[in-house]
Amino acid sequence: MHINTIGQGPDLVLMHGWSMQSAVWHELAEALAQNFTLHLVDLPGHGQSSWQPGDLDLPVVLAKMAALLPEQAYYLGWSLGGLISIAFADQFPERVNKLSLIAASPRFVQDETWSCAVEAQVFEQFAANLADNQQQTLQRFLLLQARGAQQSRDTIRQLTEQLANSTPPVTAALQEGLALLINSDLRKELAMLACPLQLIVGDRDTLIPAAVIAEVQQLKAGVDSEIIKGAGHAPFISQPLACQQAIERFINEH
Repeated sequence: MHINTIGQGPDLVLMHGWSMQSAVWHELAEALAQNFTLHLVDLPGHGQSSWQPGDLDLPVVLAKMAALLPEQAYYLGWSLGGLISIAFADQFPERVNKLSLIAASPRFVQDETWSCAVEAQVFEQFAANLADNQQQTLQRFLLLQARGAQQSRDTIRQLTEQLANSTPPVTAALQEGLALLINSDLRKELAMLACPLQLIVGDRDTLIPAAVIAEVQQLKAGVDSEIIKGAGHAPFISQPLACQQAIERFINEH
């Protein structure tokens, strides 16, 4: 698992979302690196990380993180990276000082007990389309992430450039990542987290609606929350300064 370390100060681990890589944090990372030592993770089969089948099984990826990341750190996870960060904080509570989630949830698909998520067939359709045309499927996902946001064109452009300028993710890694999103339900784990928790969402996110904050606060008392006005599923791209300020406020609070 490739990890790029930059900056100076307390350790802060950044976990990217499905189909992307650590360079997606570029603008936010430049700002955060002024005050933190950032550990920018490329998930298996993404960016500069190698791939073996099963590398995105939760026990496997958590063990790799445990072996390679600092003994103690703050964690920041976006979307799928947030889901994995919840699992890591549950399994290694002594290693996570605080956890900040951007556009993430303990459960990404809807059921009768959890409405603030995506219909399962959306992810299942992505999985079915990957084998036919991976590039087209990833482009559709980019459009979905930016849909409804005030600066959607800029977000789409930046995400598209990110994909174009990077090594394409391994198809099997994308499939395993989708399986994680479809099958994972970490509500019990989130409720039992020992560390302080923050949830940052865009008020125009069509994947993880802002109403998820109230649902998460039902699971765990004292959750810090921040709603980024006009933002979609990638608020750290469209409004990096607002995200930076929210993250640093949360980490620096005693």
